[in-house]
Amino acid sequence: MACCPENGYGFLDNSAYTCKGVVDKVEDLDIYVVGSGDKCIVWNYDIFGFDAGRTRQICDLLADRGYMVVLPDYYRGGSITPTDPGLVDFIKAYPYNTLLIPDVERTLTFAKARGAVDFGCAGTCWGSYPVINLCSRPEFKAGVSLHPSHSKICAVIDGSEEETLKRIGCNQLYLSAGNDHENCQPGGLGEQVLGGKLQIEVFPEMIHGWVTRGDMSNPAVERDVNKAVTMMIEFFAAN
Repeated sequence: MACCPENGYGFLDNSAYTCKGVVDKVEDLDIYVVGSGDKCIVWNYDIFGFDAGRTRQICDLLADRGYMVVLPDYYRGGSITPTDPGLVDFIKAYPYNTLLIPDVERTLTFAKARGAVDFGCAGTCWGSYPVINLCSRPEFKAGVSLHPSHSKICAVIDGSEEETLKRIGCNQLYLSAGNDHENCQPGGLGEQVLGGKLQIEVFPEMIHGWVTRGDMSNPAVERDVNKAVTMMIEFFAAN
């Protein structure tokens, strides 16, 4: 696959959850926004899109900790499943350096108008691809990639994950499932390039997608979702 490992969680319907934020619009870009303050986290969703799984629920949890959180809808309401034969073409349609940068500018302008000064970013699955690109910008103080998929996405779009990683200017946290790409594991390319800028925590019992799409009725999944979210919150607070 060009994104997720073959053995990963699929779509999770979390529609019973009541979101705390609102959807605003900048030109044709929808942005889910929740919380307030001068510290803002830009959340970058997974391949299932703008309102899938626990994406907004985790945005709300971060807002409860005192952050403004903004979630831009890069896909404009679209999504795809990792097993769809059109996955490669879908991923190629969202290169950071051309298509995503205008949306990033819209998102940051929106957040700054609401009082944001310092930025962090987080992303799950596909969302780690924007994270490692956003973190080359001086506004960003920290980046968190949860069950990251950027290794395969960089190979499809940009050709060089290493060059993208070299441009990162702030501390990073990878929260990797046991079956995530070797580049996102201890000793992998991320660690080789970023050195002391990168902290990696591996969840060996988890499979790709567990934080936003795993079955919380499974005690091990519930445990590791809570651990991952706590580690993310602590990382942002420290950076």
